[in-house]
Amino acid sequence: MNQDIGQLRELAARLLITPSALGELSFDDALQVVDRMRLRVIEAGTVFVREGESAGSDHMLLILDGELSVENTDLGQGEADMVVRLMGPGSLIGELGLLDGAPRSASCVAHTDILAAELGREALVRLIEDDPRVGARLLLAIAKRIADHLRDATRRLRLFTQMNRVLSRELAPLDPAPPASDPPLV
Repeated sequence: MNQDIGQLRELAARLLITPSALGELSFDDALQVVDRMRLRVIEAGTVFVREGESAGSDHMLLILDGELSVENTDLGQGEADMVVRLMGPGSLIGELGLLDGAPRSASCVAHTDILAAELGREALVRLIEDDPRVGARLLLAIAKRIADHLRDATRRLRLFTQMNRVLSRELAPLDPAPPASDPPLV
């Protein structure tokens, strides 16, 4: 993390235009977006996004350095959180919150010290006002990313549904016969 601001600016712009982030932006667009971001350092072990919280959720983070896990609360018996994915440099977190400020859908835990670039909603609005073309391209890139995630979730849901049907068919012969109704008392 020992880089000067110019190097960090270029690194952030290059990471922002990777396919895992917002690959539809040009490098010049990315530089304009990065100029509206602020650096944020997160210490290892910190839970820096909490599932269900909406306060302060109106921003997204671009991870410049470090590793984190995205976790969901186990909806079962109150067991440990389930790690959904591990993320590192070039990852984006919180693009939905940037757009709507709604409660976070997962928690994020820093596994190492993290250096991130944060874009808040106010900065996004200023970008749209100052340079509508770049703002529009950024919003389109975010929308495409969200659409890609939705398509992936739909694909997974279909797969889960298919697996559930197969499992139900396989387990059906093992189910005991449904209980007969009680005979009438005569």
